[in-house]
Amino acid sequence: MTIPPATYGKTTPGLAPGNAYDINANVGLHLRQFVDIKETIGHDHDALAPLDLTAEPYNMTEEDSTLIKSAINGLQIALEAIDMTFIDRLTGMW
Repeated sequence: MTIPPATYGKTTPGLAPGNAYDINANVGLHLRQFVDIKETIGHDHDALAPLDLTAEPYNMTEEDSTLIKSAINGLQIALEAIDMTFIDRLTGMW
């Protein structure tokens, strides 16, 4: 692991980037996390789709089952609608 260079002249405390390295590192980290969560939601969507959560061994109420599946389905639809062209390029996936 390399240590980021010192950001001399940085006057704003907190998360304000001091140079291009900081911007690249922060954006890269955020986009990689986004790609990971997008993939995780996709797996959850695929795993939950065939399940009847009201049956054994889950025994959820119909309301809870609908709430969970609707949340994951809505998120999956929204995430799939995102144009990943530049995100993939910036995260090295393309």
